[in-house]
Amino acid sequence: MRKSLIIPGLGGAADCWAPIFTGRLSTRCSIESSPLPSDGTTISDFALKLMPEKPVDVLIGFSIGAAVVQEMIVLRPDITSRVVLMAPPAGNDYPQPPKDANNFSNGRGKWSASMLEMMFTPEWLASHPDITEFFPRVKKQVPGERLIKQSNAISDWKGCLSNLGNVLLPVLIIAGRYDIITPLIHAEILNKTLPNASLTVFDTGHGFPWQCPLETADRILEFQ
Repeated sequence: MRKSLIIPGLGGAADCWAPIFTGRLSTRCSIESSPLPSDGTTISDFALKLMPEKPVDVLIGFSIGAAVVQEMIVLRPDITSRVVLMAPPAGNDYPQPPKDANNFSNGRGKWSASMLEMMFTPEWLASHPDITEFFPRVKKQVPGERLIKQSNAISDWKGCLSNLGNVLLPVLIIAGRYDIITPLIHAEILNKTLPNASLTVFDTGHGFPWQCPLETADRILEFQ
């Protein structure tokens, strides 16, 4: 069975994924999910800390996790045979998320609620008033100080576009057309930069792995 490694985004725990998403993926590959590490202060630091000891068949990153994956494949293009970048940032030269996405001053609860509202389109939120049903109850939340460290790391990250042009790995990019956290232009720039990339765009916001988990998983399985 093929082996996959998934790296979540800001504040994401190892068990943050919708069970229906990981369940569908696990029909064809084993899954390991590694949250961003507690030490390190930059995206490059996180990439070095999370680099697998042995190559994996599919390396998947979501949001900030997709930035970490980009740094990984620049450093070690032999670490995987295929790459999936979900809602990927391209660097801080491109449109950045709303300020509320990095505002922890009112506590974790209000930040989490604000982030959930930014992850989905207003129309979808209106028809799904209890969006918590789409998210699993994680066993251990990421501490607040680590959230701030992760936020600072992605805010400072300039991207690695100048090096990605040399990465010949097959790369699947998945993005939400109405994403306000990592706007679609990021995915489009990466699609143009990576020599062997393809782009899939869902009519969603940032949270498509939870909003349409089966469609997301199936697209990844088609790519494998």
